[in-house]
Amino acid sequence: MTEAAEPEALSSVFPHEPREPGVAGSGNPGSSRRSVTVGSVSVDQGQALRAVLDSLDVAVFGYDRNGRVILMNPAARALVEEVGEPTADDAVHTRMLLFDTAGRQMGGERHPAARALRGESVRHAEVCVRAADSPARVYLAQGGPVTGAGRLAAVLAFHDVTLLGRAKQLEDCVARVSAILGEPGPAGLIIATAVRTVGVMLGWAASEFWTVDRVGQVIQRRNRWQADGSHSAGLDRVGDLLKGVGLAGRAWQSRTPVWVTDLVTDPLTAAQTNWGPLRAALAVPIPSGSSVLGVLICYSDHHETPDDMRTAILTNIAVHLGEFLERRRADDSFIALEHSRDEYITLVGHELRTPLTSIQANAEMLHAEPGMPAGERQQMLEVIHRRAEELNRLVATLLDVAGTRAGHMSLHCRRIDLTEVVRAAAARDDPAAAIDLEAPEALPVHADPDRIRAAVDELLRNARTWAPKDSRISVTVRADQRTAVITVSNSGPPIPADQHARVFELFYRSDELRHGGIPGAGLGLTLARAIVEQHGGTLTLSEPDEHTTTFTIRLPRHAASQW
Repeated sequence: MTEAAEPEALSSVFPHEPREPGVAGSGNPGSSRRSVTVGSVSVDQGQALRAVLDSLDVAVFGYDRNGRVILMNPAARALVEEVGEPTADDAVHTRMLLFDTAGRQMGGERHPAARALRGESVRHAEVCVRAADSPARVYLAQGGPVTGAGRLAAVLAFHDVTLLGRAKQLEDCVARVSAILGEPGPAGLIIATAVRTVGVMLGWAASEFWTVDRVGQVIQRRNRWQADGSHSAGLDRVGDLLKGVGLAGRAWQSRTPVWVTDLVTDPLTAAQTNWGPLRAALAVPIPSGSSVLGVLICYSDHHETPDDMRTAILTNIAVHLGEFLERRRADDSFIALEHSRDEYITLVGHELRTPLTSIQANAEMLHAEPGMPAGERQQMLEVIHRRAEELNRLVATLLDVAGTRAGHMSLHCRRIDLTEVVRAAAARDDPAAAIDLEAPEALPVHADPDRIRAAVDELLRNARTWAPKDSRISVTVRADQRTAVITVSNSGPPIPADQHARVFELFYRSDELRHGGIPGAGLGLTLARAIVEQHGGTLTLSEPDEHTTTFTIRLPRHAASQW
């Protein structure tokens, strides 16, 4: 459009008054003006209308009968310049490129301007305007045809409702994520669904869920959703992060949301990877009381301006995720407690009653027959002694488990060679089940050697129980800069999926062990995990569908004060 078009359009709103053409670029609406008196002041209607239009934050466009724009207020001009349409003096602007909410271009007869020029009244038409390298904005278009106004044939006003729509979108997303986190199912699958929902509903290019690894004192990505596969190349190269390092590490350290408006140039992320089409990101910590369980990160392929609304909503979602993780932990603990109670009844009924019955029976016979031959008397005393030792070991183990799980058992930690500890445990194992040991020459860690040895012994006993005859047990020791790892594997029958989560429960023994006459009280693996956790580590079991059954110990290599 030309500069002359706009003032001419304003004066032509009043066609019944004689007028002369305005001077291009002068802002003069003509030599003849229509005025009205307001109080004692005479007001030119053209100037008044211009003042009103200039004061509006609503973009107003006026069209001639050919669909050319002949009127724009400052808000309209700013909108046109934002989307990259020409606004120079020699440019003729026809119809701004619009899209519907489904992303389809509104061309031809669907364009609101075309509808208004056909004589339709346009009311609350929701349209999207796409600016270069910025998120789409949503407007409500309203207007219609104009009669008796000279060249002006139609007027449309575009009201920016992006924030209102975003608020509704954010509210719906929070409700949906909350519903997902309340559904039954595996925690990993539920978290993955929630992460995807956040990305899809809020229009992010990618979203990720990171968790804090307390053993290695790093934060690790556990789940990712992305709208476009082209985003994965750069994200794949972002590995585990230390506290304060990178986007996830900074959110973990600060415990507050972190916006990065330019991933390529921001010092926090510039060196992490080649971000490709990704432009900006928001990282929000997932809280648990005063600590951080993980971080939720959302990426955008547009330049973003940080805003309090999205920050607050994603912080709310992160709180829901933290509550979900804590609730699952509490539920697991409650289920384990219920199972332990049942297993305890079994333990009292069998593991305790059997030796007690034997002791009582032999003691009664000794009491009833004081003249019993010395040989028989000695045999009964040996049975009583052996059964009493069994009870003593069982009670000692129970106390050990209880004390270790409660943190009441002291650790005597020092710098030790983990390879030496594991090698000694493997050397004393049953020669009937051969062991393949793979370990570095030496691996220094800060730990209690006796307690770690007890945990490894228990894993080897368990592997020996289940390993097929003539098979080999595999033991590996390895490490990185911050963690040491011990694995014990056997090729015996896999642990059924329904028993998988219970192997570390207090007193738990599978049906195969109970009915197969294999002695035990279901305390060994519980004690092993308690020992490892007291060292700040983890003891986990491989998935049921894997070819071998593998127990994995992860230990921090250094004392907590050295982190």
